[in-house]
Amino acid sequence: MSEGAGFVGAARAMLEVAFAVVLPILALKLERRILDRVAPADYFEIPLVTGSARFFGLALGITLLYARFADRRYFDLNRLFTPQSPWNLSLVQFLRDRANPFDYGIGTLVDDLQRHGAQPAVLSLLAMVAVAAVAALAAPLRFWPLPAARRAVLASLVLAGFDAYLTIYLVCLVLWCLFLLNFWVFAVAGVVFQYYRGRARHSSG
Repeated sequence: MSEGAGFVGAARAMLEVAFAVVLPILALKLERRILDRVAPADYFEIPLVTGSARFFGLALGITLLYARFADRRYFDLNRLFTPQSPWNLSLVQFLRDRANPFDYGIGTLVDDLQRHGAQPAVLSLLAMVAVAAVAALAAPLRFWPLPAARRAVLASLVLAGFDAYLTIYLVCLVLWCLFLLNFWVFAVAGVVFQYYRGRARHSSG
């Protein structure tokens, strides 16, 4: 491969990664707009409520990932950078086959249980999800009267749903970027980290 073709390939890969990185940023903006309409005015001022919802989303995302990719070759670092890597995908394939939200859901858990039975790891994850769900749905009832509490519960479900999918998306994005960019992924990670740190400062200020 000539140097020119290699440069074009690298530039294309960077553009594809940039597009994929923008999508969760847009999802976060959509999440915030929905929550601004649904949640009580002081919803984000109560860490117990938002923290419970985020933990619920994180636990759910990890559980769905575990069930969806029960074949551990998806996370085998020895195969990650080979041509046979399961992350050797185009942008379209990545969005369709790995980052597609319709590929993750209750059916994912049911299929995993049918194929592999009730493994201790899956049962532990499901128990964690159940506890997190109870905490996320019960927490608003401690801080608001019933009408506002209902809105807070709905907001927590929205927050958990977005966080569950973003957990899935970001894990898949990291693995795909590792295959696509190799060590250049650290530069991309630095840019993303700076964006989110600036966003957090802006939100707190």
